[in-house]
Amino acid sequence: MDNTLGQSLAAYVSAGLGAVLAVLIGVSHRQLCALISFAAGTLLSVALFHIIPESWNAGLPAWEIFLAVASGYGFFFLISRYVSHVCPACAASHFEKQEEQSVSKFKNIFFLMAIALTVHSMIDGIAIALAPRMGQEGGYSIFVTVAVHKLPEGLALCAFLMNSGYERTKAFLVALLFEFSTVIGWVFGHVMLLYGIRVFWLLLGMVHISGGFVYLALHAAIGESRDHSPKFVMIFFLIGFVFMLLLR
Repeated sequence: MDNTLGQSLAAYVSAGLGAVLAVLIGVSHRQLCALISFAAGTLLSVALFHIIPESWNAGLPAWEIFLAVASGYGFFFLISRYVSHVCPACAASHFEKQEEQSVSKFKNIFFLMAIALTVHSMIDGIAIALAPRMGQEGGYSIFVTVAVHKLPEGLALCAFLMNSGYERTKAFLVALLFEFSTVIGWVFGHVMLLYGIRVFWLLLGMVHISGGFVYLALHAAIGESRDHSPKFVMIFFLIGFVFMLLLR
């Protein structure tokens, strides 16, 4: 067994640390915006400069790469449009308006968000499991990207739960429970490798996942720009983007 299990657990711990921050000290919306923007930059960078180029170098035709990216983007778009926001960190603007809405309403919102978050986190875990197929650089960068994104995700999820009426300890435990779907996703990805699925399909799956990364990145950056200075968002977005680019 390779070290991807340790990486999936590390990503899970990152989400847990975010939840700890929410419980112990809290984070202002502006600070959370900075974290979200940085994480969004890493997501876009790893998709554009690691996953897609590695797939191209491995021999995937351009039209198949395009369709896989489009399908991944469209999948997350449909979940966000018709179910709930795929990532609670990307929906952080909700937190500023929660005082105006009832606790019961936000418990209903969380039910839908939990479904979307479970899908999102499982895909993160699958990405970590399949990452070695992208080569050494691609594999490492995918892990770093997921781990970076998990911190504001865990923070936002736990904050959302507390603002929805959950007691601190319960909010923390529920956040950990849903974030564990990242490790479950790793199990699914590892099973795919054990059953010897052709490298072609594994690479195509990774490109599909990169389309989801692109959606998360753009959705987060555009969403935060509506509530904060676009310049503020862009600075942290570019820092995350360049950070992942330099890992090459």
